[in-house]
Amino acid sequence: MTDPEAGAEPAAKAGLFDLRRILALLFVVYGTVLTVMGATVTSQSDLDRAGGVNVNLWVGVGMLIGAAAFAGWAALRPIRLPPAPAHPDGPDGSDPAGPDPR
Repeated sequence: MTDPEAGAEPAAKAGLFDLRRILALLFVVYGTVLTVMGATVTSQSDLDRAGGVNVNLWVGVGMLIGAAAFAGWAALRPIRLPPAPAHPDGPDGSDPAGPDPR
């Protein structure tokens, strides 16, 4: 008898290295760092150099929104593997092409 979870394992492994999830993770890390830096340690001289805009804060928030978009995209449209091809062996385990000619 076959294990019902055995068919789900390749799909889980295929989604493990999904680029959308990796990018979402990186965007969360960098976005969090930039948001915290922009909200806590931005000096007036930093704001003056950027034309009065807290660039770290806004880019960090934008990256967190991008991370949410990538994570949502990966969750809503997961990787689907094509169905496995039929076994080349016949139903009784014999080769349908016949015995090996060698």
